[in-house]
Amino acid sequence: MRDTLEAIELGRPSTRTDRVMFRDLDVFALPATELVRRMGERTSIEADPDDPASLIAPNLLLSFWRPFAADDGSEEEQGYYFSSVLLARPGYYDTPAQATERLP
Repeated sequence: MRDTLEAIELGRPSTRTDRVMFRDLDVFALPATELVRRMGERTSIEADPDDPASLIAPNLLLSFWRPFAADDGSEEEQGYYFSSVLLARPGYYDTPAQATERLP
């Protein structure tokens, strides 16, 4: 968009020596439900209406994704942790009407 970076997405590190931190929270080391609970103490967290496995912290312009939305019924441990986090620029999550309002 006009030669401007819109978002950066980080994937779950392959080693424990690499960490992605938000304040004092290790984004990929904490189970998803625990990270959501602790992030929710600081800001609002909403389900992404287009993807039930994604959660958005709109005030921080952060989005978290994991392979499935529920913590029960899956044998795949990977889904209990977020697989990616996206950091976006202001306006990234705007609806078309909101984007039009932002135009100069």
